[in-house]
Amino acid sequence: MSSDCGGSTRGDARREDGTAAAGSFRFSPEPTLEDIRRLHAEFAAERDWDQFHQPRNLLLALVGEVGELAEVFQWKSDAEPGPQAWPLKERAALQEELSDVLIYLVALAARCHVDLPQAVLSKMDTNRQRYPIHLSRGSARKYTDLPRGTISEEQASGPADLACEPTSQG
Repeated sequence: MSSDCGGSTRGDARREDGTAAAGSFRFSPEPTLEDIRRLHAEFAAERDWDQFHQPRNLLLALVGEVGELAEVFQWKSDAEPGPQAWPLKERAALQEELSDVLIYLVALAARCHVDLPQAVLSKMDTNRQRYPIHLSRGSARKYTDLPRGTISEEQASGPADLACEPTSQG
């Protein structure tokens, strides 16, 4: 199996230049988001780090990791070959930083009791309403700038009760 950005392509369609065709990549079925949540929770508990994992701390750690991810792409030209063609060391750095971002995102969602898979399904429904195909195909416009409003902000908002769970400091 060939590798893209440190991951497997599992038989994806390839272009002549050897890169995966757009839309052909698939994630492995495991670990699930719940597995990632559990692995991180166990890792943090073994080190007594839960005390440091308030939502604000997790968010700031997530932002820091996004910054590290941005560094991987910094100073690269859009004309350069994509990450699939990067040297192994750069692809490994990309894989690590993407993993860090995902781990902190899942930890933050868990601390705030947000069921990410369900939240994604809800958000995709909202996006479908905000960006109807006939108005948004090929356009980078925000839904508020489309030829006509699709839905109001109030209609698109999700559940209001998303309070984060504080960590007991004792």
